[in-house]
This record gives sequence, structure tokens and C-alpha cells, in this order.
Amino acid sequence: MKRGTTNKPSRVPDRVAVFSPGKKLIAVFSSKTLLAKFLGVSTPSVLYACNGTTVACNGWYLRSLGDVELELPGDLGTLTLERFDELNGEKRLTYPDRGMRKKRTAKVPS
Repeated sequence: MKRGTTNKPSRVPDRVAVFSPGKKLIAVFSSKTLLAKFLGVSTPSVLYACNGTTVACNGWYLRSLGDVELELPGDLGTLTLERFDELNGEKRLTYPDRGMRKKRTAKVPS
């Protein structure tokens, strides 16, 4: 056996739900790292928004999917952030719609 190798099970990345400033589900990403690259931010920024340390990241509300089962594509554009938090059993802070639009300064890469 080579030194430094172990038989640890590989960790499955957490999927991330992305909600618009209007609090509707608009996308699901397969990992926090992939979402961070797409948004052009650091991975910890995405992590902090997912776990509730910050309210949002780059103008988007982010939530880890955890045990919540989504019906894609049916839930896209219809599932609200409040309903998602209710399904997770959480009560998280959000901005008023108008307040979130003001906070959004960066543009998503095209």
C-alpha cells in the first residue's frame, strides 16, 4: 500500500438551489464550487450564503438542497424561497424585493 492513500469514501457535493431577487427558484447547481465559478465569486462566499451566515451572494439567495426533493423542471419559477425554507424547517432572513434589487451590483457572466 502506498503511503498517504486511504480508502475514505468520496464526499458527494452538496447541490445548491438558486433563488432570484423576487424569491423564485431559478436554478439548481451540482456543487458550491461550480456555482462560485459561474457567479465569479469565491467558494466561501457561496458557502456563507448557503448556511445562513450571509443573507445572499451577489444578489442571489442560495440554499443547500439537503434532504429536500425538488420536482424539476416543475418547481423552476414556481417554488418560492419562503416555501423552500418552510420545507427545510428553517426561518431565514431575506430582504424586501426592492432592497435586494438595490444590493445587486455585479452582473452574471454571459
